Amino acid sequence: MPAISVLLPVHDAAPWLGASLASLRRQSLADFEVVAVDDGSTDGSGELLERAAAQEPRLRVIHTPHRGLPAALDLALGSARAPLLARHDADDLSHRERLRLQLEYWRAHPGTAVLGTRLRLFPAASVGAGMRRWVAWHNRLLDHREIVREALVESPLAHGTSLLSRRWVERVGGWRERGWPEDLDLWLRLIESGARFAKLPRVLYAWRQHPESATWRDPAFSARRFLALKLDALGRGFLRGHGEVELLGVGDSLARWREALVAQGFRVRARAQGRPRPGGAVVGSGPSTSHPGAPLVLVFGAFVARRRWRRALTQAGWVEGSDFVFVS
Repeated sequence: MPAISVLLPVHDAAPWLGASLASLRRQSLADFEVVAVDDGSTDGSGELLERAAAQEPRLRVIHTPHRGLPAALDLALGSARAPLLARHDADDLSHRERLRLQLEYWRAHPGTAVLGTRLRLFPAASVGAGMRRWVAWHNRLLDHREIVREALVESPLAHGTSLLSRRWVERVGGWRERGWPEDLDLWLRLIESGARFAKLPRVLYAWRQHPESATWRDPAFSARRFLALKLDALGRGFLRGHGEVELLGVGDSLARWREALVAQGFRVRARAQGRPRPGGAVVGSGPSTSHPGAPLVLVFGAFVARRRWRRALTQAGWVEGSDFVFVS
């Protein structure tokens, strides 16, 4: 049995597949297998995989009609043999030391459920300012607490960097097709189940930026579907059993969240406030040491704003995850 099964879903990735496979072939760790699922490719990717498998005994190829990424991942999971699962995308690159370093960390910290790494984006000319900000934020979140408290802002751990405990993935039901981002959906369900997250402080994964990427083309990654996913998670967790919500933020994001929460049947008290009030109330009209009568949802996309509010609320005695939560 291999130590790691690399799950590699492939759909029309022929221009980048050779380099992606080469980055796995060059891994300093030898004890792994690659389970590649050709998800109904029409550009010759399936044939490329078969030719590669003829030269690489660790590569196994499964062909299926196009069913989408979550279904391809679950099919790969069903064929994987290892207790640890590594994700790798067909247009991306893994550093040659990635799997070795992740396996070493896991053996030293066997209670970890999900282990990511820092990453870089390439080619530089295709990387916009928004993605540069996201990577800086992503690479800053290293320990479990940091990852969990930012999980409803954006996906705090890039899917392709992850090494996952098969036991934990199967415990929460694997990857699901719900018409929204399957990686964040999985992270949130794992967090709710008590799974531990971590991230290695080294750049060990390169995420290729190109216009054919599912991140830019798949409707599941639209802002509307991200919002639906976050609402679903809030309803299962932080807002469960509550009929009223205190909502605080600024701009269009505040209005969008208010509308979405009202549509879900919540009574919403929305307040436009960009900064905590020095020496006064943190939120609402009560004293700064009082807790809200309703759960507080703060809508701030900027990390510096979240840091400012997090400090003010914590100093006032509020508990993140129980009294308040951040979204974007």
